[in-house]
Amino acid sequence: MRRFLVICFVFFAAACASSERVRAPGADVWGNYESGLYGEIGDIQALRVAPPEGTPPDGDIEAIIHRSLDLRGYAASADAPLTLRYTVRTTVTDSGDDGIGILVGGSAGDKSGLDELGIGLDLPFLSGSDSVRQTAFLFELALEGTDGTLLWRGRASGRTHFSGDKHIARPVTPLLIERLVR
Repeated sequence: MRRFLVICFVFFAAACASSERVRAPGADVWGNYESGLYGEIGDIQALRVAPPEGTPPDGDIEAIIHRSLDLRGYAASADAPLTLRYTVRTTVTDSGDDGIGILVGGSAGDKSGLDELGIGLDLPFLSGSDSVRQTAFLFELALEGTDGTLLWRGRASGRTHFSGDKHIARPVTPLLIERLVR
């Protein structure tokens, strides 16, 4: 039985040492999204991307939106008849801790001592607090007609461990733009 456990541990350690795991962008963003159609859109040839009236543009968010539009075959133009407005609102909040957290990570077999197999425990009574700092967000895309009437709106709301609007826009923009197609 000991030999079997040692062999399992060796295979586990070899798998940890040989594979480099890359975290997917936006993996720590969760919440809900919805969309609503409020008017006749018709065939969309091109869209103008803009922030809310009176707000300066955010180049990072606009680049993310343009990339998502381009992947779905929409053209972006400054003189397009339809305007896609984006809004991001965030606030720092605390969330109740779910209890004891256990993390197993790292890799074994490196003699430098930098990559080691370790186990971390998150015990609320050791940290003095049972809450976790998070960012609550609301991300909205609204499609407006030539006269400014609302034709479509998509909203994503939730929480994340990230700060910064572009880290929120990156994972939710494709979800909302996909709903615009429908």
